[in-house]
Amino acid sequence: MNKKSLSIFLNDLTRGMLVPIYVLPMVGLAIAIGTAITNPAIVDFFPFLHHAIFNDAGKILKWGTLSVLINLHIIFAVGLSMGLAKKDKHLAGFNALILYFVYIYSMNTYMDINGLLIHGELRGTGQSQILGLQVVDTGIFVGMLIGILNAIVHNKYSQKVIQGAFALYGESRLVLLIMIPIAMLLGVAFTHIWPPVQQTIRILASHIMESGYIGVALYGFMERILIPTGLHHLLWIPLHFTDVGSCAEVTGHTYCGIENIFLAEMADPTIERLSSTVVYDARSLVKIFGLTGAGLAMYHCADDARKTYVKAILFPAIASSILVGVTEPIEFSFLFVAPILFVVHAILTGVFMMLVSIFDIVTIGKGGLIDFIMYNIPLGIAKTDWPYYILLGLVQCATYYIVFRLLIVKLNLKTPGRGDAEIKLHTKADYMAKQAAMPSVATLGNATEYHAEAIIQGLGGKDNITDVQNCYTRLRVEVRDPGRVDESLLQQAQPLGIVRRGQSIQIIFGSHVASVRQEVNHMLNVMQ
Repeated sequence: MNKKSLSIFLNDLTRGMLVPIYVLPMVGLAIAIGTAITNPAIVDFFPFLHHAIFNDAGKILKWGTLSVLINLHIIFAVGLSMGLAKKDKHLAGFNALILYFVYIYSMNTYMDINGLLIHGELRGTGQSQILGLQVVDTGIFVGMLIGILNAIVHNKYSQKVIQGAFALYGESRLVLLIMIPIAMLLGVAFTHIWPPVQQTIRILASHIMESGYIGVALYGFMERILIPTGLHHLLWIPLHFTDVGSCAEVTGHTYCGIENIFLAEMADPTIERLSSTVVYDARSLVKIFGLTGAGLAMYHCADDARKTYVKAILFPAIASSILVGVTEPIEFSFLFVAPILFVVHAILTGVFMMLVSIFDIVTIGKGGLIDFIMYNIPLGIAKTDWPYYILLGLVQCATYYIVFRLLIVKLNLKTPGRGDAEIKLHTKADYMAKQAAMPSVATLGNATEYHAEAIIQGLGGKDNITDVQNCYTRLRVEVRDPGRVDESLLQQAQPLGIVRRGQSIQIIFGSHVASVRQEVNHMLNVMQ
């Protein structure tokens, strides 16, 4: 695989990973609500919660959603298959579910035949119960592997029609016929492959944990600096959901990855204080506080005559970062015009994440303010250190403001509203005039709301587009010929930025990107 192919594959992989990950914020929110309802401190404050119906509902909500964490391997197998499949995503997901069953039953049977099953206590042995079957515990890795392999075969053979007597075995059934023997072989092979891998992962995890404050700082820096590439998911996902983020036993189950651990600990009333492991990812610090300081600095450095328009752009972007943790709108407001600020931003993120670790501030801090409140406030000060987290956040906000303002002024950086800054600011009249002047945009219901036709034409036309997906903030498109992409047309849709990587085009719109994708797909369906 050459460098270009690897880049395309990694881009597809990060996009595909978001499919199973999308469900986790909802799971976390449900666990938080269930925990709040059953939290003794909150129950004593609201006497009506003493009623059995609330206590029972809280337990059902909490344990019902914890089942998602316990079965992440299956969710990643199905979710990755659907995320990576180009067509018939539902069939790809259905096949992945079947293949995972084939895999675990094959492994369990092989281990039983060869006397490899451990009898008695399984904790710490590397084996566990999955759907009632004792197997080697590979975490989400084999689930991801099955999802990826199934998607590759699906994309190649799911549209192949077989003629004659074997017509029944064409299309998605052909994919299943190819993949079933592969799933069986994976079950046998990983019985022997994974135990030494487990040991290696434990050693790697211990090195990361033992690297101390420098390791935390490096993680924070890398997680931010990779944002423009869209590959930052490959960094934090292993930390959150695999042994790299360490493992802990909670309520009789072993959870690996910092997010799984803190969600499980959050739901356990017998745990007085969350594990210090969670300080390894304090991204909400920069989302709520750091980028607020950066945005205010850019606003105050804007030309006086343009501050009103700068406010209209920056303040909603700041709100998006604070409330829901979507940082790309504010980050991309300075990334392309003043990249040195983005490097400084990544460095400061790492430094303050390290300070969280140095001061041992144990707080669930991965999302925006809404997540921060829902996860931490119900647990009380004893279980988390959220007041100290806020105090450090205010220091970070001030630091960002001072550093950004100093750099913008001293280096005369062209941030929004300064001189001939590349990011233009428009009034509503400008926007309407621009929309009316677009000859390529036809009125078709609401299809022009996000300039869908301009996006399609900018991507080289309908016949040049092979796939349209989206992640949290980006429209992710695969094209046949990158040379046909016209960025001047794409700019008519007013994106926050455009990232080109061979046949993969990422167009950054922010939190409303799902609406953009719907409009583009609608336009593609009606274009003849």
